[in-house]
Order: sequence, then C-alpha cells, then structure tokens
Amino acid sequence: MKKGRRITDIPCLHEEILGVIFSRLPVKTLLRLKCSHKGYCDLISSPWFMTLHRKRFSSDPDNHCIFVQTGKINRLIRIQNPGNLIKLNEPCRTDYTVIGSINGLICLATNIASRQWICIWNPSINQYKMFPVHSDNPEKTRKCDVSMGFGYEKGCDDYKVIRVLSYKTGWPLTILEIYSTNSDSWKEVKSDSRLIKLNTCFCNVIVEGLPYWVAKDLDGSTVLASFVWSIEKFFIIPLPEEVITKSQTFVATNYHGSFALLAYSSPSKFKACIDVWEIELDISAEECDWKKKDTFHTDFGFSMHWGLTGGGIVVENAPNMPFLFNVTTKQRWEMGINPILSLSNYTESLVSIKGFRRVRNQLKRKRKASNPVRARLS
Repeated sequence: MKKGRRITDIPCLHEEILGVIFSRLPVKTLLRLKCSHKGYCDLISSPWFMTLHRKRFSSDPDNHCIFVQTGKINRLIRIQNPGNLIKLNEPCRTDYTVIGSINGLICLATNIASRQWICIWNPSINQYKMFPVHSDNPEKTRKCDVSMGFGYEKGCDDYKVIRVLSYKTGWPLTILEIYSTNSDSWKEVKSDSRLIKLNTCFCNVIVEGLPYWVAKDLDGSTVLASFVWSIEKFFIIPLPEEVITKSQTFVATNYHGSFALLAYSSPSKFKACIDVWEIELDISAEECDWKKKDTFHTDFGFSMHWGLTGGGIVVENAPNMPFLFNVTTKQRWEMGINPILSLSNYTESLVSIKGFRRVRNQLKRKRKASNPVRARLS
C-alpha cells in the first residue's frame, strides 16, 4: 500500500484567504499546524491572524465556555455541551480568586509564601505569567478595603490589572495600583476623595475591556462603577429606577457584548421574572441611558443566578444541582458541579503576552504522585 502524500503547503491560496480558513479552526488544531510547516507558523503567529481568530471565536456563541471554580476541582464547560466537564492544567493551586476573564485570558490572585501574586493564564495555549502585587505591606493594607479588576485597553493593545485600595481614614482616601502587561510594571494613581465603596473583592463583569463593579456611593445608594483605562478614572452609573423599586436582586452581566443588568423579581414562590436592562454609555460626556431590552418568565424560582455572554444564565436553585438555562429556548441542563464559588465567561484564543511561559503538566504530576511505584521510579 502506498503511503499517503502529506500536504504541507497550499501555494494557490493567498495568505489572507488561508488566514480566513484557519480562523475557523480551534486552538489545538492551530498549534499542531504551527509545528507542521514554517509558513503556517508565521501566519498563525502573526498579530492580525490572532486578532481575526479571537474576534471570530468570541462572536460565535457555539464557542463560548464557562470557567467554573468550586474550590476543589475546577472545570471548563462548553455552553453547547454542558455535560462535558473539561479538565484544566492549572498554573497554581486551587485556592485562588478569579479576578476576571477576557479574550481567552483568565486573571487569578493567589498567595505564595505569605505574599499575594497575580497570575494571567491562557488555558488554550497552556501558558501563564505570574507576578507579585505592587505593594503587599500588611501595614499599608490593614486599614483599607482592597478590590481588584482585570481588563483590556484596545487602543494600545494592553491587558491591565487594577488594585483599588480604599482607606477608612487618612489622605488620600483611595489609591489605585495599575499593572500593564506592555510595560510589565505597576504604577500608582492617587485619588483625592473616596467617591465609592466597591462591594466585592474583584470586579463583577468585564465588557469591551472595561471592568465593572457593584458599589455604594457616599450616600449609601447602590450604583455601578466602571474603570476607564484611557483616563484612569471611575465612571459612576446610577441604577434604573425600576430596578431599585421592583427587583428583589440583580446581577451585572455581559449580554451579547453589551453591559446589562439581569433584574430578578418573583410574582410567586415558584415563578420568576427576569428583566434585561441594557445601557448606552457616553463616557466622554459622562452620560448614560438605560433601556429595558427583554423580559423572560420562568416556571421556577432560584436563590442565585449568573449572567453569561451569550444571553443564558446559570441558576442555583438550592438545594438542587445548579443548571444552565437558555432564556430563549427555555432549555435546562444540569451542570454536575456543586457548589459554585465563581463563574467566568471564557472563549479560547491564541492571545499571548510578554513573559508567558509553559504551564507544567500538573495533571500528570498528580497521577504520578498517586502511584507509589511511579513516584519512586521518578
């Protein structure tokens, strides 16, 4: 039998046409192609192709995933196949906090040797970068609330991490520490007044690269706060009046690429109503306009819910197993994970940043450690 001829080049296709074809392929396939031919490697490694691939995958709901943290075994779940729990080769221990996820990068905060570290990780290409926080002096952070955010400044193609230190006394009352992956360094920005108090230790959602928090203003009213990287300031957003007066609870979410609120109210014990509020922002004019986009009715109540980029929600209906709910088709799928500590949207990408290195095979090491014979041989 003759051996099959290996095709290593397609000379009749222009590079841009080949790039459009390759942009439809998953990351694992592209990584194999890079190893098969130098021309493919140069094409797939080019910035324009990485951007094209990222935009195509992020715009297709079929490619969206959920990164779920449970505290023990963390998993990646494909929204189109919720029963398939994907194991991850994680760069650090499971006792970390997820700050946020964007463009295929997941930002984590963890503690190593009594010091806090930040980890930016791309599970798709199995690479990460670890760096310490700007200031981890206990005396400096003892009398303040600390919250972190992660995002992307599109204008300069820069991924950034922010630490917000809100002091109860002293001057200044708020210090912002910003890390830039382009410069690989932290810088400190001081604020002369305490305008808001962030409700969580990490941002609630990331939309178009900007991190958003649920916060309290000086009067104690609940507001939303978005940090704008280009001007290094917070943009304060009031809630819709109807959400304040009628909703039992709400969550901030990335709804089909736009910032939105999922506001929950329950007319009866076993039924719920979810209003979707979208916002139009004019940051330069510091103006915003809320519009009720949709209203969904369900035949169940729930204790907690998280919004997803594609418009679905994950519902925790204690004491039952959390499930994924499609608000359009009304379909439900049990996730097989309980409890859920945090949940982040994720889309695979080829995005890499300066200083990335390969994650050691943690899954292989765990299997070897569980086998005494293999552990002794190694």
